Amino acid sequence: RATKKNTQRNTTQQPRSARIVRPMLRRVLSCASRRTAMTRSEAIAAARHFVDDFNESYERVHEAFEVQFWGTKMALASSSEGGGTEYSAELLAKTKKEMEDVLSDPEVLREAEGHREALLGGGDGDGDGDGSEEEKSDPVDPDLIKTLDIIIRTCGCNSLPTETARSVRSQTSEIESSLEMKRNGMKLGYVDPDDADNFVPKSSVGLRNMLRTSRHEKLRRAAYDGLRTIGSFVCDNGFVEIVKMRNVLARELGYEDYYDYTVTKAEGFGKKRLFEILDGLEEGTRPLMEEGRRELVKRFGEDALLPWNQGYMMAGSVVRRMDPYFPFSKSVERYARSYSALGIKYDGAVMTLDLLDRPGKYSNGFCHWTRPSWVRPDGTRVSSHANFTSLADPSAVGSGLTALTTLMHEAGHAAHFACVAQPCPLFSQERAPTSVAYAENQSMFLDSLVGDAAWRARYALNGEGEPIPFDVVEEEIRSTQPF
Repeated sequence: RATKKNTQRNTTQQPRSARIVRPMLRRVLSCASRRTAMTRSEAIAAARHFVDDFNESYERVHEAFEVQFWGTKMALASSSEGGGTEYSAELLAKTKKEMEDVLSDPEVLREAEGHREALLGGGDGDGDGDGSEEEKSDPVDPDLIKTLDIIIRTCGCNSLPTETARSVRSQTSEIESSLEMKRNGMKLGYVDPDDADNFVPKSSVGLRNMLRTSRHEKLRRAAYDGLRTIGSFVCDNGFVEIVKMRNVLARELGYEDYYDYTVTKAEGFGKKRLFEILDGLEEGTRPLMEEGRRELVKRFGEDALLPWNQGYMMAGSVVRRMDPYFPFSKSVERYARSYSALGIKYDGAVMTLDLLDRPGKYSNGFCHWTRPSWVRPDGTRVSSHANFTSLADPSAVGSGLTALTTLMHEAGHAAHFACVAQPCPLFSQERAPTSVAYAENQSMFLDSLVGDAAWRARYALNGEGEPIPFDVVEEEIRSTQPF
């Protein structure tokens, strides 16, 4: 009993990533280099054990982190009784580190590379057994090679090969988690322009909506000033230190800065190339921007260029006319009908939707997955568990349209990754090496439908069932297209 207890204690002290690889699998590295001892059947079995252990281990740490991410972002109440869940900045940082430890462990990367080398010996990876007689008689399952490849690619993107890099990443994660919790609890709002002693609580969502729709410039200015306090707040509570430490990490890994590091890992090319693309886009569209600013001044005067006036001058009046045709109460129905008509399915996914703005809730729409979709070796489908948000305030003018657009977008992410049926959970997550462009393509197409005239004629109905009048659609186009 004492021996068993000591063994359990020693096991729990190991990092999760170290427990992925079974001791007998360590033979593969030496076998791959010596090309001796291990038979092909043994090599296939060893690789399968490694992949199975990795998939199950990653799924566990992924879920633990995403549960904390959702709970802290949504400001959910902790409950340690009756099987409840506790949420905290400390647990968020801890679970994030455990997940990153699995993905950044150099031993896991070496093991995956060793298994692939043992199975293919530097071949093309098709697993068709076109080499020796043994390979022809005992071919490798292509899904096994595919899984080793995604493990190698993902762990390579997350590799932290030095102790300095691992230490900096761990310290940065703690500051990030602390800042996120502080930002969630920030007292945000605006000062009443008619009563300097009256502070009006308002979320960033509510303040942005005021900027777009308030008829009164002094209220728009107050909302703008309220939003600006976020910048000084985050800078005073760790953001500057986070930027510094992220850049230290990137340079330790051989990159220009953290942005160069993240772009390279996700997109396959660096910051320099990205800016060449973006510079060309900016230069090509600059005349349109300059003409748009001139048109805005021509229509509304020089003050239209002030930051608290631009959004309202471009669309504020028509937003009020459109509001009756976009009640938030119909948003979920319109999203579901649109997706159904397009044939979009969720393949058995479980989804949690948090659609209303409220104090403490993260003020940006997002979709995350507590459980990625994937297929186990026996063919069992693991359906995704998706959490996504919108930020509606049913009492605010224009909020229904904004919330529906966000809902259509985030639901697109959920549908996209719910339908991934690959042999490893790494295929259905948005971290590197998943391209941002790939991840956003479907969701951005789907949210664009809300602005389409044909979609509006069918779905944008008022309380009496009447479609939005074409003169309102035309007014919005004429109000916004020049800019």
